Amino acid sequence: MNVDAVVLDIDGVLVDVADSYRRAIIESIDRVYGQTIERSSIQAFKNAGGFNNDWQLTDGAALYLLASREGLEMSVDEFTDAIARRGGGVDAALAVLERLPDPTQTRVTDMWDHDQLREVFQALYLGPERYEQLEGGKPPVETPGYIEDEPVIASAETLERLQSRYDVGVLTGRPAGEADIALDRVGLALNDHERITMDDPAPGKPAPDGLVGLAERFGADRIAFVGDTLDDIQTAANAETTDSDRVYHGLGTLTGGLKGETGRQKFVSAGASAVLSDINALPEYLERWLNSGVAWTRQANRKTETPREDRRDLDRSSQRDDWTSSELCVDTLCAGVRLGDAPHSRRCHCRA
Repeated sequence: MNVDAVVLDIDGVLVDVADSYRRAIIESIDRVYGQTIERSSIQAFKNAGGFNNDWQLTDGAALYLLASREGLEMSVDEFTDAIARRGGGVDAALAVLERLPDPTQTRVTDMWDHDQLREVFQALYLGPERYEQLEGGKPPVETPGYIEDEPVIASAETLERLQSRYDVGVLTGRPAGEADIALDRVGLALNDHERITMDDPAPGKPAPDGLVGLAERFGADRIAFVGDTLDDIQTAANAETTDSDRVYHGLGTLTGGLKGETGRQKFVSAGASAVLSDINALPEYLERWLNSGVAWTRQANRKTETPREDRRDLDRSSQRDDWTSSELCVDTLCAGVRLGDAPHSRRCHCRA
């Protein structure tokens, strides 16, 4: 068996947060500053790295808005590209603002109010009752909580199949209380030692500590980590570098901000072992690919793995193009996608 533990992100994997967390980012900035960014810009911050925590992404987006008001002549893509070059996250965003003259830079940072943004974000996301339960006190704004608008992605059958065959855990940037709500909603029962949240001492993704910690708790040798962002793939890569005793596979899903062929290619470029249409493709993927004896690893010198052919070699001459709709493709470029009556691409390397 090539995988003995499966670790899942929550947001964009188990539940859809497009109308909850992402809406809270947009509207909290608007309520505090009277303007906000486009919803489509959120993914640019996610792709820059270091914004796994949506409070921090809200800060980064607010800094961009405030700096633009003060004369920063950069598009969102230019701003987030500059953040990525500086390592990602809020500190990198502040470093980008150093190009502004001193008085202007000071005005921007003086107007930036992390605490107020966070309080408004939590009030919008949780709603008044949950805010009082989890945050304490009265919310600064009262509105039905966006947390109630998180459609479940993972089916009960998927979770049952995974838990029957593998150790299953969760690695999330959510606080523990918010993780509980999501896990209850999807019906995934986990003990405290099977999950790591924001409230645990391990640093957040893409730091590898949480993922390595779960692998150690499970006593696992080969771990699949499934997430919806490039930071999730980087987390698996960082764990692979840090932990020489285990093999880590980072798998992306197209149910978060990265979607379609563009999202798929971004995952592949980031080093994802596979890209799935959604979490419900995972059990069959693991059973038919990673556990079939043809799985590949990024490091050929692992004692626990036999070197495999790298499936990302798109120039192989032995391609088949006759895969039909009855088969499930598990290639890095089209894993988990049923193609109707159309054959798979000539680039497809699946072994379905």
